[in-house]
Amino acid sequence: MNNIDYINACCDLVELYKIRNFIELKALDYGLNSDAATKVALAVDEACTNLIEHAFKFDKNKTICIATEKIDKKMVVSIIDQSQPFNPLSVQKQNMEEYFREFKKGGLGIQLMRSVMDDIEYYPASSQNNQNVLKLIKNIE
Repeated sequence: MNNIDYINACCDLVELYKIRNFIELKALDYGLNSDAATKVALAVDEACTNLIEHAFKFDKNKTICIATEKIDKKMVVSIIDQSQPFNPLSVQKQNMEEYFREFKKGGLGIQLMRSVMDDIEYYPASSQNNQNVLKLIKNIE
């Protein structure tokens, strides 16, 4: 049986510090090196920032849950929320040449998550379960 650890955070950007620390400590505990742990924390930070800003519009009365577990040789981070479903995997990859040529700002968080994590899964809320779950998966080498 896998041990699942979790924290709840209100939808306030100041909570990101607590979330990053939690993720980095769990990643190191699971056997990731410091560089990989920092990258996983960054990916989780991006996902949570998107929820806080776009899904919950900085409503501090709303919460998100971040759960971690080690399954075989993988760190699985589940980000659980009750916002309107939005599948980040449906966002197309950015053309970086075009991005810089047009001096765009923002919009790279999902691309960053894809580049840092080994796998990403998304399960939208349904009539049986009112929670969205975004799973960020990192192989432990």
